[in-house]
Amino acid sequence: MGQTLDTVRSKELTAVYVQVFEKKRTWLNSPDAISIIDSNLIQPNNGLSFLPALNSQAGIRMEERSPGSFRIAVRGSSLRAPFGVRNIKVYWNQIPITDAGNNTYFSILDPDLFQQIIVSKGPSGGLYGAGTGGILLMNSKIRASNSIQHQSIYHSLGGYKQSWDIQLVDKNIQQRFYTSFWKQEGYRDQSAVKKQLFNYQLDYQFKTSGQLHVIAYYGDLAYQTPGGLTLKQYIENPKQARPAAGAFKSAVDQMATFHIKTLGIGTNLGNQWNGQWSWNFINAFQSNQITNPTIRNYEIRNEPNFSSRGVIHFKKNDFSLDAGYEYQIGKFDSQTFGNVKGKKDTLQFTQNTSIQQLSSFFQSEFSGLKNWNFLFSGSLNHYWTEYQNNEAIFSPRFSIIRYLNKNQNISFKIANGFSPPSIAELRPSTGSINYNLKAEKGWNYELSYRGQTNNKQFHLEINAYQFELNESIALRRTADGADYYVNVGETSQKGLELSLTYLLSSQLQILSASSFQNYRFKDYTSVNKSYAGNFLTGTSPFSESIFISWTPHSSFNWNNQYLFTDYLYLNDANTDVLPASKVWNSKITYSKTKGKLPFNVWISIDNILNEQYSAGPDLNAVGLRYYNASPLRNYSIGFQVKLK
Repeated sequence: MGQTLDTVRSKELTAVYVQVFEKKRTWLNSPDAISIIDSNLIQPNNGLSFLPALNSQAGIRMEERSPGSFRIAVRGSSLRAPFGVRNIKVYWNQIPITDAGNNTYFSILDPDLFQQIIVSKGPSGGLYGAGTGGILLMNSKIRASNSIQHQSIYHSLGGYKQSWDIQLVDKNIQQRFYTSFWKQEGYRDQSAVKKQLFNYQLDYQFKTSGQLHVIAYYGDLAYQTPGGLTLKQYIENPKQARPAAGAFKSAVDQMATFHIKTLGIGTNLGNQWNGQWSWNFINAFQSNQITNPTIRNYEIRNEPNFSSRGVIHFKKNDFSLDAGYEYQIGKFDSQTFGNVKGKKDTLQFTQNTSIQQLSSFFQSEFSGLKNWNFLFSGSLNHYWTEYQNNEAIFSPRFSIIRYLNKNQNISFKIANGFSPPSIAELRPSTGSINYNLKAEKGWNYELSYRGQTNNKQFHLEINAYQFELNESIALRRTADGADYYVNVGETSQKGLELSLTYLLSSQLQILSASSFQNYRFKDYTSVNKSYAGNFLTGTSPFSESIFISWTPHSSFNWNNQYLFTDYLYLNDANTDVLPASKVWNSKITYSKTKGKLPFNVWISIDNILNEQYSAGPDLNAVGLRYYNASPLRNYSIGFQVKLK
């Protein structure tokens, strides 16, 4: 579609096999609601963020408070994540990058690294450890030939991004060296970002069936945090950072910034014993060093983590069995100082702890009955911290698929989810330990239809689900703006998702994703006031994404993406509302794909309608400081050149 130099144009939407839940499946024969996002959607606009790609899928919402500061919600609210990615497990080439404290520093990743993202929506029954929010499987691939690729992007807000991608291919060894540098001034005051990333990837084939995959990376990311505005401030000057108020200085005065240096290495070793047995053994180490001056204080964190995952696979005729474990251990050391204009002051307190997680799981599948498929899986999950006693939870998952014909099926799934509090929730910015915070637990019931035409040019998926969650964890803020978390009883999350892909011709493709969400508190009382029946904070009842890709000539491509997000409530009382927003992004690409020096040149325009909106509001904000203004109309230009 003109997005990368290696894009393959097809006259039909062919079946793509993906590795998910320890199986190679197509979109059509998966018992789970999955979204398969390829490079044509990962980089549809300016190539600086995953936001357009993830928001093009039903049931998924990525929010940007400021450049570099993201939240992701899969069929749910961002209540648990005032910043960062929590309650969602993220894997890179099947290697865990979510740490033992259930945090993922997603901003360190680069869209140009990945050719595919698979999102599984809802509880997984523990096959990927504890969690209720979903799974992101990020896949980076090495091309089949030697190449050197360079890309440069320049943005109207100021700044640029450059990357080099070197890929070396031998008979049994494939290597990739990737590096990028991104520096950009923000739309708002105190919202600049600077990121440098180095990545090495190795794929090694040994003997006839053995494979070794290695990823190693180092990232250095710093992004300024401008803070939320009141409605009056947002209307008068949306570009301003949070001003001083009372005893608190402004975000500019305190030089509010999140700075992380991360080093990681992971290996995935697999082999086929014979025609029936195979195995995978995965190990990963990650070290995160964080410096975070805020309006209130100055925090320094050191977070080394280790992950291990092993799975044995058995398949004979119509029966298969997978059994394995996932273990994570992390040490989370934190020192909090006073902040005097961006410089650390007197030590206020020190908090050091370690966390361990263990999930033992199995999965069995039977397809011996004509037109039927049955799957049952389960996991026993443990979570240890010095703040809480170990709680062992068994999470099952059961599904049935009924094939109507070779191109249509109906599936039904029941899955249990268990999500312990993250380290940031147990040890929030108030500085006090929350010993009483409990894990979320719930059951998800789902009915799905998937179908395609005989020529595979039209795909349709409908998912209806109901997720009943107990001990839901939600964000609160103290009078001085510090975060803390509480269990808010029961929530009921009912939703309907409609996804449509239509290849009208070899030149024109349309993707549509609609989400209807009726998420409500069921049993929730705070300060003697009941919020039962209120809409879940931060969730929109309706959202729609339309993506159109037009390629009238092999050298020309025009992508358009329209995102509509309905209103949402900003506080639990449902008294403050964020209005609906309409965002139209567009990108025009000229490509020369033949010869020894193929290249792309493009121009991208974001927010063509010049909509004033807030893509990442602060929920339950003290002083009604909800609003983080998103950029008005802005532009970027870029080029990509490849030496074969």
